[in-house]
Amino acid sequence: MDTFLLVSPNCGDLAAPNFEVKQFPDKENYIHIPSPENLKGKNVTILHRCYPDQDAGLIQLLQVITVVKQYASKVSAIVPYLPYSRQDHAVRSGEAETAKIVCSLLAKAGLDLLITFDCHFIKEGAGQHEYAGLKIDNRTLGPVLLEYVKPKVTDPVYISPDVGASYMVEEAGGVAMEKQRGDYAAGPTAFRQITKQKLDISVTGKDVVVLDDMIEGGDTMVNAVSTCKRGGAKRIIAAAVHGLMVHNAFDRIRAAGAREVIVSDSVPGPAAVVSITSGLKDYLK
Repeated sequence: MDTFLLVSPNCGDLAAPNFEVKQFPDKENYIHIPSPENLKGKNVTILHRCYPDQDAGLIQLLQVITVVKQYASKVSAIVPYLPYSRQDHAVRSGEAETAKIVCSLLAKAGLDLLITFDCHFIKEGAGQHEYAGLKIDNRTLGPVLLEYVKPKVTDPVYISPDVGASYMVEEAGGVAMEKQRGDYAAGPTAFRQITKQKLDISVTGKDVVVLDDMIEGGDTMVNAVSTCKRGGAKRIIAAAVHGLMVHNAFDRIRAAGAREVIVSDSVPGPAAVVSITSGLKDYLK
């Protein structure tokens, strides 16, 4: 079957864009795919980032899927970082499980396959999954990040800051910290403070690589780096696949004791030094 790659303007650093994404004066989203009849009968893959501005990004993706589905035999989408993936379960009654809502909407819009990296609600690492009716090809950049940091450290200890990302360090003989969160804090921002983050091994005099699937506000990584620093680690590198870096996370992690903060370009930013293209060679030719 013939294939066709549709590239969003927000992925111009990965491949040449070939459709339009704009906004009307009232900020509603507009998309235009030139000559959509050329997609007829083809296996079409959409390359589109949904972060930052995740609400607009997801609506744009739904718009593109809806148009492409009218012509293509199969519709796939590469979304390097899937927004709302952390909201996969309710902590208290009355909360929305938004990860399920997002995946269900994508499936109902006509998406046959989602390709993404280190999806937060998939704890097994790389593989084929189905969630809320959506087929997901979850790929991992963990080995790519570890390969990148290898020349920067000597005989390192690999640490995951919580059990959820332990798959990222297991093959390297790494360990996971034990983390617990408390209740939601008061105020306008939804936030649960970390009440415990424990490391059960010695890192005294060691190089340490702390690897997680994502850095959002940075508290998990700051606590992990601080714990290793207090434990006498010689050199600490903080790495993650997705670097959202809100609330000055980058600076806070460095201030906590990390010599470097390294993330992929799933979300573009100053720390994004590892390219996701190595994990998309079957699509980006």
